[in-house]
Amino acid sequence: MYHYRESSLPHVYLANGYKEIVTPNGKGVAISDLAGLHFAIASAAVRERKHLTGPEVRFIRKYLELTQAQFAETLGVEEQTVRLWEKRPRAPEQADRAVRLLFLNLTATAAAPPVRINHIVEHTSGRAEVTKLNLRYRAAAKAK
Repeated sequence: MYHYRESSLPHVYLANGYKEIVTPNGKGVAISDLAGLHFAIASAAVRERKHLTGPEVRFIRKYLELTQAQFAETLGVEEQTVRLWEKRPRAPEQADRAVRLLFLNLTATAAAPPVRINHIVEHTSGRAEVTKLNLRYRAAAKAK
């Protein structure tokens, strides 16, 4: 197994999809589908982790190719707020939900987005300190 430290996440290990190579500068690793790997890491964080960590928020933001300013504007918060989220060991509840929903929205496929959104709300609600989200799903408008 290869500990994929390049992600800046401590818990990412690769069982396959890579090969060790020798370069003029020493040993290295070649990853067969880097874009797919990064999507898988971000997706796993969004779908499987109980709470997003600051480094996971940063990884997802970078995967979406957004600066901190763009990310903040998209989520309706100050840029400094995003900086703070990325430094924390655990993202605040509302930030956690917003990041998950933004990722799912920007990477959506035709596979039932309402189920994914409901899943996130179900798994992050039920705590008194969390403000309930009022989500409504609207199917994407068809191209004319």
